[in-house]
Amino acid sequence: MARASRLLDILHLLDRQVGVVPGRQLAEQLGMSPRTLDRDIATLRALGVEIEGEAERGYHLTPGIVLTPMHFPVEEVEALLLGAAEVAEHADPDTARAARNAAARIMAVMTPGQAIAMRSTLSCIDLDDEDHQEGEPLELDAAIQGERRINLVYRDIDGDPSRRIIWPFATGLYNRADVLLAWCELRRDYRTFRIDRIVTVRPLPDRYPRRRSTLLREWRARRDIEHDRYRLHERDAEQE
Repeated sequence: MARASRLLDILHLLDRQVGVVPGRQLAEQLGMSPRTLDRDIATLRALGVEIEGEAERGYHLTPGIVLTPMHFPVEEVEALLLGAAEVAEHADPDTARAARNAAARIMAVMTPGQAIAMRSTLSCIDLDDEDHQEGEPLELDAAIQGERRINLVYRDIDGDPSRRIIWPFATGLYNRADVLLAWCELRRDYRTFRIDRIVTVRPLPDRYPRRRSTLLREWRARRDIEHDRYRLHERDAEQE
C-alpha cells in the first residue's frame, strides 16, 4: 500500500472511532505492523494533524474536520493564505491563532518549492507591522521579542521534517536567504534555520532561561561561525 494511502486510511479510521484506539488494534484493522503505524502517526503529527496518545495507551484524533484529498489551483491556495494572513493580523487573539495554524497546515503539505513561492507571495502584503520582516512566519517576531521558547517544525534540504524546541534570538540574511538564529535544545548548541524551510512555529508559554542579549553576545563570540557572512536585521544588530 502506498504511504499516502496509508496516511489517509489512518485519518479516516481514527475519525470514525469513538474514544481511544489501542495502537495494536489500529494496526490490525489497517493491515500494517505496529512499527509502521508508529512511523505514520509521527509523519501525520509532523504535518500538523493533532493525534493524541501513544501506542500502548491508544490514539485519539482531536475533534475537528477531516477533509478528503482535494486539488486546489494555485490561485485558490494563494487566496486562502492571503485571507488567513489578514485575519491573523486584525482578528481577536483566538481567531488570529486559528488563522495562523490553518495557514501552517496548508504550507505543511506543499513541496519545498511550492512553500518558498507561496511565502514570497505572502511577503508582498502589507501587514501594517513595522517590525515584521519579509518572509518571517507570523508568530516568529513576537517569540523573539518576548524571549519565548518555540516548538518548531523544520524541513531540511531534502524536505524531511523534524521537530525542535528552540530559543530564537535574532533574524538576518545569510547568502541572500532570510535566517533565524537560535539555541536548539535538541542539538544543545547554536543553530541557523532558513526561514523559508520553517513549516510551523508554535510559541510555548514559558520564556527561555537566558536573556536574548546574552545569547547574541555568545553567538558573536563563537570562533567557528563565519560572522562576516551574516547581516543581522537592524533591531537585532543593535541588541546588547
